[in-house]
Amino acid sequence: MNLDEPKVVDKLANVQAKPATTVEALRTALEQMGLNTKGYKPELKQRYRKALKKQKEAIESASAASTPSTPSLLSEEFTETKIKQPFDYYLFFDVEATCEADGGFTFPNEIIEFPVILVDGETFDIVDEFRSYVKPTINSTLSDFCIELTGISQETVDKSPIFVDVLNEFQEFMAKYNLFQEKSAVFVTDGPFDIRDFITKQLKHSKIKPRPAYFDVHWVNIRKLFREFYKQKENKNIALMLQHLDMKFQGREHSGLDDARNLAAIGKKMHEEGCVFKTNSWYDPKRHRLYDRKTSGRKRR
Repeated sequence: MNLDEPKVVDKLANVQAKPATTVEALRTALEQMGLNTKGYKPELKQRYRKALKKQKEAIESASAASTPSTPSLLSEEFTETKIKQPFDYYLFFDVEATCEADGGFTFPNEIIEFPVILVDGETFDIVDEFRSYVKPTINSTLSDFCIELTGISQETVDKSPIFVDVLNEFQEFMAKYNLFQEKSAVFVTDGPFDIRDFITKQLKHSKIKPRPAYFDVHWVNIRKLFREFYKQKENKNIALMLQHLDMKFQGREHSGLDDARNLAAIGKKMHEEGCVFKTNSWYDPKRHRLYDRKTSGRKRR
């Protein structure tokens, strides 16, 4: 395929001169590029950015033999208005818990991995990570199913601290960044299960009262946020959210730390595409009664 380089550059120059940040501008830019102009703003942005990337690659390929002094009109990334997020920090949170293949909702799940990815609310870059395995005390022996699912060995949990000690370590971690104090912060979870269900069960097992304030405030359910932002019909799990964004899972699925890292990557992409991370989930002891529903004792993936 022969590329008429000057025409391609001119088209991109026009696009660069007027950055497309509104729906109308995005559709106009896509029309000039001969692309589909239908869809909501997030879809239009994604289509527009992909087109810019392809055109950039085409120009670089076509001008490979040109002189080094020839400037590239796409040397700077497409810029758009930065979204102001409502919190200083976001804590991407994804626990792993004891489970059985045929366990129902009444199964007394105990947290065995407690990972948090701390993300800056302005850039959505990772600031720090916290991760501890946890020794279960109600039923200290992991099922074969649990070991295979999570990759966590019996030996690992046997030599790990109990939940109360892990929570104390986590509070010291949060204190370093003044989270929920001078700096506003909020948890981000893959569905409502981690805080509404697993934390609630674990607090009961560990006889921790009252419920820690940071687990008693509203948080962000990224599945719900993703569905609403991208106009999806149903909630998507981590794998399907990544697939929708043309991203791949990094690490081992059902590793709490790797799941949390991938959630943070999804969050960063959504932030870049204009999503505002507002709270949409909460725990209500009257509404969310435990042990009275016949649903899976595993996290819904």
